[in-house]
Amino acid sequence: MASIKIYGTPPSTFTRTVLLACHEKGIDHELVPTRPSEIGALNPFERIPAMTHGDVTLFESIAILRYFERVFGGAKLWPDDVRAAAQVDQWASAVADSLAVSAVNYIVSRLGIVSLPEGMQQRYFERIRTVVPHLDRQLGKSAFLAGDRLTTADLYLLPILAYFPDFPETQAILDAAPNCRRWMADMADRPSVMATDFKAKPRLAA
Repeated sequence: MASIKIYGTPPSTFTRTVLLACHEKGIDHELVPTRPSEIGALNPFERIPAMTHGDVTLFESIAILRYFERVFGGAKLWPDDVRAAAQVDQWASAVADSLAVSAVNYIVSRLGIVSLPEGMQQRYFERIRTVVPHLDRQLGKSAFLAGDRLTTADLYLLPILAYFPDFPETQAILDAAPNCRRWMADMADRPSVMATDFKAKPRLAA
């Protein structure tokens, strides 16, 4: 039995980020399917994912990834150079703060998981359309989001953009972002991405 347990659901973008990190670093782990309403004492804010490792319990994906980096070997998700590591933090935060909130809310509304007023859904969409070109320009400068090797920043971006082909309007955003498309094609071949791809995505709302 794996000593690392990840509590969350694969469709959750932040849960997938943590699972991607486990695979990239070669960390033996067990996914315990858990919905936010079931997370209980592991996270008082009722958000997924959470993690346990012996007597260590953590929530918030960035805290979990930092823990992995400090405790386990394997591929490094942050470079040793201070400035380069700051760039990773900058782009990981940009994705989490400037894209993830809008994209996740838009996606779950399009999937019919939650109901949003049409105006709010449109505002989320406009935010996505504004942010992605900035990411595309950055990916035009280097192979990965924060440099020439995969880092934490890429693990935050991949689970979000992986949903974009499911909707014509977000696919259109990708069609206008050639560097994002190139990066997604490169990422698709990574064993971690294939291992964390969930086949039964939620159905598109009518």
